Amino acid sequence: MDKERIEKLLTLFAKAGYIKDGDIKKVLSEIQKDEDPIEALIRLGLITEDQLTEFFKQHIPSRVVEEINTSEIPAEVLNIVPRNLIEKYKVIPFKVENNKLFIYTFDPYNQDMLNELRFITKMHVIPFYAPPSVINKALDELFPKVTEILEEIPAEEIVIEKVDEEVSLDEALKSADAAPVVKLANLIIYEAVRRDASDIHIEPQEKVLRVRFRIDGVLRIFKEFPPVIKDGLITRIKIMANMDISERRKPQDGRIRVNVSGKKIDLRVNTVPTVYGEKVVMRIQEAEKYLKVKLEDLGFEPDDLEKYRRAIWKPWGMILVSGPTGSGKTTTLYASLMERNTPDVNIMTVEDPVEVSIPGINQVQVNEKIGLTFANVLRAFLRQDPDIILVGEIRDSETAEIAIRASLTGHLVFSTVHANDAPTTVTRLVDMGIESFLVGSSLILVVAQRLIRKLCPKCKEKADIPKDVLLRIGVIEDPSEEVVIYKAHEGGCEYCNYTGYKGRTAVHEILEVDDDIKELIIRGATHDVIRKKAIEKGMRTLYKNGLLKVKRGITSIEEVNRVLAV
Repeated sequence: MDKERIEKLLTLFAKAGYIKDGDIKKVLSEIQKDEDPIEALIRLGLITEDQLTEFFKQHIPSRVVEEINTSEIPAEVLNIVPRNLIEKYKVIPFKVENNKLFIYTFDPYNQDMLNELRFITKMHVIPFYAPPSVINKALDELFPKVTEILEEIPAEEIVIEKVDEEVSLDEALKSADAAPVVKLANLIIYEAVRRDASDIHIEPQEKVLRVRFRIDGVLRIFKEFPPVIKDGLITRIKIMANMDISERRKPQDGRIRVNVSGKKIDLRVNTVPTVYGEKVVMRIQEAEKYLKVKLEDLGFEPDDLEKYRRAIWKPWGMILVSGPTGSGKTTTLYASLMERNTPDVNIMTVEDPVEVSIPGINQVQVNEKIGLTFANVLRAFLRQDPDIILVGEIRDSETAEIAIRASLTGHLVFSTVHANDAPTTVTRLVDMGIESFLVGSSLILVVAQRLIRKLCPKCKEKADIPKDVLLRIGVIEDPSEEVVIYKAHEGGCEYCNYTGYKGRTAVHEILEVDDDIKELIIRGATHDVIRKKAIEKGMRTLYKNGLLKVKRGITSIEEVNRVLAV
């Protein structure tokens, strides 16, 4: 214990009028070994946290925070400082920039701590003050004491509990009797739903079990846990998803239905074996969201919406939606079916899996183990007098050919294809072995889409971008045009979880297959030739569509470049 340093700090508090001179001797005589003087002052009731915060606001006003969002602290920054030093000094590294390490601490004047961190990290250390209770809460979140809790209960209690088909997490979270692993699994799902995450990743690493959430399309670390809980947590999730808990060498699929704050949530669960154990990914789907979505909510430009709506009301033909996993294809298709879902229309879908049950629509789930493939179900559909058919995904030439022939015999067919843009989607079918005249004759419209993050409406700020740059990248086409461009506020705000973005919207590339495009397809033209002709006829590319949303202040140039730049 450095009594000289402690005395200097206490004298500083006394001069500022927060403690009396006599209190200095009291603290020096009663401070415990290795106890921080600030913690001693609070323990002895000589100063309050509010007074402490007020003191540092006067001395280092630009470096005082009263809340710490642990989910925004990158794991690679946290790992820069050894765990023993984090616990010893109660510091939290949160940012590295220009060889400077930024830390949260309730004792920013602790020179011993700053010197040791500087020596260990070889970086200049910039301390930010946070109240002791805030620091301790953040440390509990970052390094939960799960290991000790687990050691108190028999291992069999973790894995054998029978789970009902529908679990109320609200009740489970309130239950003090639930085993820690049960509570932990529920908490992870609860927090993911609360934060509007689309996916949960539970990833065993060499020294930690990492949990990440995909929020607005970007993966973010939620928590890192001791690896000792890995087997219990993953087994618990596999039980909830009705998976084989004894099989750890093969990938498995399952489904969990939970009830979070009155909302019915479906979780599509997949496991895959890795070198450090099974990784679990859970796709979060809220049925009610799908059922409430209208085409107007999907980010279509007015003229594109008119083209799309005109196509989905045609009596026959094929409409394809393309894009990578997680680009909103299912939402677009379900919104289209909901618009056409009337008592006089027979709608049938074949999906793998059925994402959401829609009242009034006949949905079939693929089961290849018993021969219930896309192709076999499609053949059966044609004898079921359908008006509209949805094929979840065209994966092979057999499925593609049956779907196309269905569209040519008086049915409206919707489906998805994995392709980069709308013209490539057309040639993708030809590459599958489908005759080009069949493709050209059946297709009526192709939509390529991506999801981009929307700027936070509460903290977005104007971006100072020269007009010549806006002209060059295509945001504006006329030098005399005046437009205000926005960007994400660095560090964001509480409303957007300190990211600068809140929610997502879709950007679309819509290719109408008119007579000219049909002729090119039948002639076997390349996707470049088809793209050129489509642009001549008014098709906006994904990138151009994204720039329109920049111009309207919906998103930023950085986000468009992140998602759409080639």
